[in-house]
Amino acid sequence: MKKILIPGISLIIIVVLLVGSVFAMLRMQEKIRAANQSRGAQRDLAIPVQTARVGRSCIDEVLTFNGDIQAMRSVEIMPKISGRLADLGQDGQFLLSEGSRVKKGQQIALIDDREWKAQLANAEAAKSAAEASLAVAEADIFSSEAGLLHAQANYEQQNAALMSAQAAQASALAAKIDREREQTRQHGLLAQQATTQQNYDRAQTAAEQANAEYASAEAAVKAGEAQVRSARAAIKQAEAALERNKAAVQQAQAGLLQAKAKLQEAQINLSETRLYAPMDGVVSQKNVDPGAMVSPTTPIMTIVAMEQVKVLLSVPVNHLGKVRPGETRARVKTVSRPGEHIECLVNKVYPVIELNTRTAQVEIVLDNVSDGYGDCILKPGMYAAVELLMESRQDVLAIAAALPIRNLGKHIVYVADGDKVRAVDAKLGIRFADQVEVLAGLQEKDEIVVVGQHRLTDGAAIRRVEGNNLQLSAEKL
Repeated sequence: MKKILIPGISLIIIVVLLVGSVFAMLRMQEKIRAANQSRGAQRDLAIPVQTARVGRSCIDEVLTFNGDIQAMRSVEIMPKISGRLADLGQDGQFLLSEGSRVKKGQQIALIDDREWKAQLANAEAAKSAAEASLAVAEADIFSSEAGLLHAQANYEQQNAALMSAQAAQASALAAKIDREREQTRQHGLLAQQATTQQNYDRAQTAAEQANAEYASAEAAVKAGEAQVRSARAAIKQAEAALERNKAAVQQAQAGLLQAKAKLQEAQINLSETRLYAPMDGVVSQKNVDPGAMVSPTTPIMTIVAMEQVKVLLSVPVNHLGKVRPGETRARVKTVSRPGEHIECLVNKVYPVIELNTRTAQVEIVLDNVSDGYGDCILKPGMYAAVELLMESRQDVLAIAAALPIRNLGKHIVYVADGDKVRAVDAKLGIRFADQVEVLAGLQEKDEIVVVGQHRLTDGAAIRRVEGNNLQLSAEKL
């Protein structure tokens, strides 16, 4: 009996222990489930973020452009005349080639001048001949003027003789009339036997003599008039000769001017056989060698000025209003000076806008420097990176440029207000590097979300996380 009772009690004890264990396990699972639910609710409501205060800063609006370095002046040397290139340099003392330095006024090329010297000699001879022709024509002028004066004097003389003959004719006419009247009177008296035949004969003789004298005076007048007409014709002939000689002088003068022009042209052509450097510079390209035929369309060489170079940028029209020559600061970087930059100012803004790109050329002038081996560091054709300081703002509200979230044309910044945030539409100004100016919407010392803002919405609950633990905290949650 006792042996049967003991095993039954042990079974009951074991069952009780199993039931208690199951109950304890269920209670533990319930607590764990409640804890997990509590943690999940907290994660959904409070988003971990990092915050910072809005402060003031200095912001420079800097835009970077790619530019090309070009020579300030570049001249392609071409002759004005045709001929054989005799020398590149001066009197065979040196031969110019790429990299050769030249000075302004230095002879750089010579064209064979024998033909041009012959043309100059011909032009000088033609000028001498024209001067001789002019001298002969001017001498003829003097002769014609003398002939005209002689003809005019003869006319005056003949005119005076005519006037004297006309006066004699008038006197003879008066005498003729008087003698004829006396003859008539004597004839009447003779008929009345109041005078003698002798008196009548004497009066008749006097009348006939007066008629003869009048006829002679009349003939003299007619001869004088003929002499005057002849003298007048001689004057006209002398005047015509003078005009012809004047025309000959003008023609000779024109011939002399033409000869002088030909002589000057020949002198210029001869001078053009020697070509001189128009400026200090460096030969950048040599196209022909001595012995080659050249013409006005043949480029012999190209010379570039290297003391200064210019950098040309293409700046969009929407930025041109902030670019001011002599004021806008720039920083130039080139591959020839790695790690260095050149501080300078904008020199010029070109007045014409390129229609295809809607940009304008902006020019920066740089003084060139030597590399220590006699060569210039800045070379035309190089690439340059240029930073233009478009605008500088001092003591302005500024935030990190990556903070604002663009949404339908707005720039959303989240401001912490206790354990929640509110979305603010910030009005932004200029930006540079990692900072942007705030024009409106934020105040100095506002607490804003700087990390985690992309998971926020207006009115969302937040939990501030210090330092760089935000990512770790998010992973744990």
